[in-house]
Amino acid sequence: MSAAKPNPAVLSRLYLSAVLPCLTDLVDQDAQARNLIGTLNASIELRVVGGPSAVLRFDSGRIEWQPKASQWPSVILLFVGAAHLNAFFSGKTWAVPLPIWGAWRISLLARFSRLAQRLEAVLNGNAEVLTTEAGRRLHTRLTLIAAGLGLHSLAEGDRAAIAVLQSIPKGLAAFIIHNEPKSTVWFDHGSPGHTAGWGEPPRRPDVRIVFSTLNVAYAAMRDEIDSMAAVGTGAIQVDGLIPLADGLNFVMERLRVYLQP
Repeated sequence: MSAAKPNPAVLSRLYLSAVLPCLTDLVDQDAQARNLIGTLNASIELRVVGGPSAVLRFDSGRIEWQPKASQWPSVILLFVGAAHLNAFFSGKTWAVPLPIWGAWRISLLARFSRLAQRLEAVLNGNAEVLTTEAGRRLHTRLTLIAAGLGLHSLAEGDRAAIAVLQSIPKGLAAFIIHNEPKSTVWFDHGSPGHTAGWGEPPRRPDVRIVFSTLNVAYAAMRDEIDSMAAVGTGAIQVDGLIPLADGLNFVMERLRVYLQP
């Protein structure tokens, strides 16, 4: 399954609905990110022509992610297609979005650019991030958030993931780092739109995948431990509908195809 060619439309949705939401937790947890935005009050919409959009709302030292604009944003960055947005997020210098509104907000755009660079460094696990305990914690949290939220986009458009999902039980799965606040991500397989979220699940999960410590979660996210062996020792606990957990773990492998550093 991991060898199947990625779908550019799915990748663009992953960037907008799984990667960008990580900025909320990054700013909450990381002093460097908070310093980058200061007390800024503004919003940026990223929009693909004929496709998805997302809004980042900066509010006095915090960031809120929204799937679409509820009011006129401070800046609108337009992409002519999924390939354009994907190239922009992958760092191609030519893939500059079209600022169809708010191009004069130079300071806002500069801060967003620096914040995006910080997010990229944390998610990619750059050396300067992983040398500190705080950096490893950030990397683990954001990797889990992106993976959990990314299940939605894969379920909606990736053929290989859809094939696996059709063969496993339906239900709500929650992924949790024990004793780590606000670290739960969930995916409701079989719900309309295959909803996913970060925070308290909407109902009692059918299966809970619990990492016993942050270090266990860190190693699991980076494939540095044998997950099956970790389940056997109790380092990873799977409570509930085990076939659902096994299937979703398999689907998450597709994220590596799309979101490689």
